[in-house]
Amino acid sequence: MITNRGPVVVIDDDRDDQELFLEVLTHFGLKDFIRQFEDCPSALHYLETTPERPFLILCDINLPGMNGLEFRKRLNKNDFLRMKSIPFVFLSTAAVQAQVQEAYELTVQGFFIKQNSMAAMQDVFKRLLDYWKDCVHPNSF
Repeated sequence: MITNRGPVVVIDDDRDDQELFLEVLTHFGLKDFIRQFEDCPSALHYLETTPERPFLILCDINLPGMNGLEFRKRLNKNDFLRMKSIPFVFLSTAAVQAQVQEAYELTVQGFFIKQNSMAAMQDVFKRLLDYWKDCVHPNSF
């Protein structure tokens, strides 16, 4: 589907959500293109050192240590990572107005609520993957 665009980076500390995201992305033929992390420092290290060009970052907002908002700030401050222009989307169990506002001030490309059913998560992921597959941005070339 999008394998020529690089891996999908998933950052979430909840094991159940990790399994659900893995299952959903596997449904779309992306099992070999998933890079899962339980915390932001590990994901940051990967992004700073990998030769891969990630297709999309899906990040939980409420994470221990460095939360998703702090992680996004770190990406924005890092010239090397900012120039990679990796689309960044938050997936959260709830939408708190202050967090949503701050997320968009940090130039995220989306904020979505995690769905409880497989079908609902597949729908969300399908829309995200289709949009970024067709969208022309600096990582498209």
